[in-house]
Amino acid sequence: MILTVTMNPSIDTRYEVEHLVVDDVNRVTPQKTAGGKGLNVSRVLVQLGDDVVATGLLGGHSGAYLGDLMDADGIAHRFTPIAGESRTCIALLHDGNQTELLESGPTVSEEELEAFLTNYADLVQQADCVTISGSLPKGVSADCYAGMVKTAVDAGKPVLLDTSGAALDAALAAPVKPTLVKPNLTEINGLLGTSFTPDDLPALQQALEADERFAGISWVVVTMGAAGAVAFHEGARYRVVAPRIECVNATGSGDSTIAGFAHAIAASADDAEVLRCGNTCGTLNAMDPQTGHLVMDAWDEIYNAIEVTKAWHGGQSPMSGQLG
Repeated sequence: MILTVTMNPSIDTRYEVEHLVVDDVNRVTPQKTAGGKGLNVSRVLVQLGDDVVATGLLGGHSGAYLGDLMDADGIAHRFTPIAGESRTCIALLHDGNQTELLESGPTVSEEELEAFLTNYADLVQQADCVTISGSLPKGVSADCYAGMVKTAVDAGKPVLLDTSGAALDAALAAPVKPTLVKPNLTEINGLLGTSFTPDDLPALQQALEADERFAGISWVVVTMGAAGAVAFHEGARYRVVAPRIECVNATGSGDSTIAGFAHAIAASADDAEVLRCGNTCGTLNAMDPQTGHLVMDAWDEIYNAIEVTKAWHGGQSPMSGQLG
């Protein structure tokens, strides 16, 4: 079983109008989804055929509705109830643009957090792999994810962490590290105080290896959008290039990538398979108008087109050593 964590889920509501008329009525048909990065991960894992349990915090009538949406998606779930109302996030597609209105979500009490952590620790014991994704709600300290990572690692379970800001800083500073982190290039430049581009990969490697915060993390994957990704795993370095596609909706592609990584890591796949699976999922999500959903009919085409290259060692070329 793969356990996915979404601490601040939302009812993701999508409105689409050809032209937004300001200060007037715009009639729309909503599309509602169980949202939050971890629930995007969950939906993709269901598509991949994995046994998945989603957990986190749910509150009020919105929380009950989120449970219904998860049921409709075939996602098994065991969330901790809270008093506050779960949030709604709105994406308004108009005039070729996407305008988002994101609620901050409820404030979580210490008692509610403790109840969740007890539930989480129990679920971790049953899991083969754990993913922790997204932001923390109000009332929860930035080091919460670091503690949750330790719980999973102490239980001998791989844990994939996909977050940013203070929560990522705290997890990187903690003595017990996650199995995998997946910052994008902008986030890694923020962490390192650098301005690397996809043309600076050897320098990026050196900077990461010199930074003690990344020591002990088995997988560090840096995603670079259309430029693909670079990955560092137990001393090996990889360059990943995905085929060019017509992007329909890139939202959720990072979450889909995490799902693919978790799917492969839970199955004890080799490095090339982990990277191909993750990047295939991210690409297939970008081809689908739904968020956290894959165009499965194109799986073989995209999977076979993903290039995973054994990357630079010392003075070697970043493109040397093609993996089979």
